[in-house]
Amino acid sequence: MLFDLNPKSKREDLFGREKELEEFNKSLHLNERLIIVSGPRRIGKTSFIRVALSESKYPYLIIDVREIHGVYGSVSKYSLYSKIAEFLTSQMRLSKKLSSIFLDFIKRIKIFKVSGISIEVIPTKRLPDVTVLLRSLDECSAENGTRFILAFDEAQYLRFSGGVRYDEIIAWSIDNLENITIVVTGSEVGVLKDFLKLENPESPLYGRYRHEIVLERYTRDKSLEFLEKGFSELSLQVQRSELEEAVNLVDGIPGWLTLYGYYRGVRRLSHSEALTAVFSEGSKLIKDEVTRIIASSRGRYLGILEAIARGARTWKQIKVYLMYRTGPITDARFTELLTTLVKYGLVVKTNNEYKIADPVLEYLVNSGDL
Repeated sequence: MLFDLNPKSKREDLFGREKELEEFNKSLHLNERLIIVSGPRRIGKTSFIRVALSESKYPYLIIDVREIHGVYGSVSKYSLYSKIAEFLTSQMRLSKKLSSIFLDFIKRIKIFKVSGISIEVIPTKRLPDVTVLLRSLDECSAENGTRFILAFDEAQYLRFSGGVRYDEIIAWSIDNLENITIVVTGSEVGVLKDFLKLENPESPLYGRYRHEIVLERYTRDKSLEFLEKGFSELSLQVQRSELEEAVNLVDGIPGWLTLYGYYRGVRRLSHSEALTAVFSEGSKLIKDEVTRIIASSRGRYLGILEAIARGARTWKQIKVYLMYRTGPITDARFTELLTTLVKYGLVVKTNNEYKIADPVLEYLVNSGDL
């Protein structure tokens, strides 16, 4: 169902990404070793990689790095291995048996124990380096005549590594492991690029080939088509004017379009009630993550966001408003703050003009509730 709020796992529930799926599949077919999938928040990256990997027919692991960081505070070896064990357990529960490559891997690496349909890290074992795990996966893949895909969702959180150099590990894997493709996704696109440092000659990943797939917002026509198809699935007739207003307000972001469709079509709220719910509930969803990002200089970050929300578009206009709100600031410091908001995907820069990336964030800023 298009209006299901959970991440999608089937192509028929993933709307408008046929071209990107073909691109992803071609990259796997060519045995490319690093694929980067990026796009703003709520664009559907998690759904995209789940569908893409499910269709690939290759064995795979998906690691939610943001969740690891949220639970453990860093992405240490233990936290990473625990997440791998959790994913393997979920796979076992779905299929009631693991594929031969997973069983071979578990036996070979000897840091996991299987109890019924649960897999756990053995706490008394000395944890091997991540490269040891990857080499074992590569060997198991070769012996089983297949390719293995390791996906790091929200990979920018790998920078909180607990001492592990994940950029070096990814570079090593690209250079040495013929049967593994690493997929990284990120919604904080600038932060992800800073972590990977693909253009920095001093970075371990400099010069390595990668295939990049950018998931864009839906166009206006695509957004309307998405809503029409979703309501058709629910046998609900919705006025065209209501669809157009919803599309105008949420600006082509699939996550908010889905939430509107859920409230309007599944919960059967009125059009105005559904829109109100999207912005009020959506604000709650994003408030914590935005608060975390701006915590280091809250007053100034809020001043910049307020300036943009109230119509300031150029560097100079935003700075003038910020100084009015918070006092004098050097050009260098102001540029640093504005650039940080762009890196984290809260603000987008197009032709030297700035705009808040998410209409729900703009609503939250204007409400004064951030």
